[in-house]
Amino acid sequence: MIKMEKYLETIKDSIICREKIITQLYSLIGAPNEPMPESIFVYGHMATGKSLIVRNLLDYLKYNVSYINCMEHLGSKHIYNYILSDLTASAKESSANMLLKYSCDNIMDFILVLKKIFDRDTRPIVLVFDKCHRIRHFDATFLPAVLKLRELSCVNICTIFISEITWDNFSTKIGMLKPIKIYVPQYTKDELVRLLLLNKLAKYDADFYKNYLNLFLSVFFRFCRDLNELRHMAKINFAKYIEPIESKRIEPDNVAALWRNISPILKSNLEIIYLRVSTNDFLQPDHQISREIESTTKLALSFELPFYAKYMLIASYLASYIPAKYDKDIFMKQRSKRKKKVRSVKKTGEIDMQKKSRLFTISRMLAIFCAILNEKVDINANLLAQISTMCQLGLLSVVGDNVLQLDEPKFKCCASYDFVTVVAKTVGFDIKNYLNVNT
Repeated sequence: MIKMEKYLETIKDSIICREKIITQLYSLIGAPNEPMPESIFVYGHMATGKSLIVRNLLDYLKYNVSYINCMEHLGSKHIYNYILSDLTASAKESSANMLLKYSCDNIMDFILVLKKIFDRDTRPIVLVFDKCHRIRHFDATFLPAVLKLRELSCVNICTIFISEITWDNFSTKIGMLKPIKIYVPQYTKDELVRLLLLNKLAKYDADFYKNYLNLFLSVFFRFCRDLNELRHMAKINFAKYIEPIESKRIEPDNVAALWRNISPILKSNLEIIYLRVSTNDFLQPDHQISREIESTTKLALSFELPFYAKYMLIASYLASYIPAKYDKDIFMKQRSKRKKKVRSVKKTGEIDMQKKSRLFTISRMLAIFCAILNEKVDINANLLAQISTMCQLGLLSVVGDNVLQLDEPKFKCCASYDFVTVVAKTVGFDIKNYLNVNT
């Protein structure tokens, strides 16, 4: 207990708002003379401090540790040899010679080598699998064996898994030992203020910057909890916040006037969150923050949508702006017989482009999707999951409460014509053939 209190005292300035999680993890692996737990599963949303907590604690305990970023490894065989190389890096015998002597092709080879090398080593061993959702694509025996590595190898070893998804998503055909679960919750609004306050400019005092952060989070907190994103956006918008102060137009203590000045800028910059546009332009001195939003082409290309999801977005847009009564005439393959009627449809489409988008059902959107796609495609769960993804990205929106609706849920396309045109060009689809729009 004394050692734990000493550790908490050393990290109070570097890791804040996570004392409960650190105490829980320390109680499991903080005693080097006791047997280590079989496995620990640390999970939570992005940018909540999971990897930072684990790495900092293990560095303090000075165990023999191997950090494995699962995204960097193609399969289990590559991981076995990487772990041996990492764990034996400080050994007298070089890791290169060790790997030549002990090369592992499967889990049994790895367990035998692990037992042979570290059987007499009293120092605890910890394997940290970061971004471990990648493990689900390895062979079926890997995860169950790694979870019971201490029992199988008779070595004082613990495996720690760090993930952004819950343990329920890790399922194999082979029965698995359930790990000890530690949930890392998202930061509260007050905790985010404390964390963002660490990036305060020396020129301004803490109270002034804290008032700015409260104004900033009053707009962004509802839509974003990612600390990295918030830290970046807070830094960018603070430059706009202090502009009237630097130009002597507003006094620093006039909070109401500063809010009126920054409020529309903060609300417009919500569109940048999670869009993953390039941040290099932000470093230019003559840059306006909203310039990336105005560049529709760059914004559309920043969306890395799958191939079929792009066609679904196009189908959604067509379903929004083409009246349902004209679907048969426009999307039938033998529409050449109805040229006269199609011309009137195109004219109607040109008029409707000036109006707001219509609501459409999933069945109608999928029918248009199959009509515009020049190949046969199986409408399965993976394909339908793209609809939920586009809703999260703000490209589609659900209208009404789907739980209370007795009929099909209705959607609305939120993307603009210019945006959809850029997306359509990436798949070689000419949307102008379906809408008579002058651009």
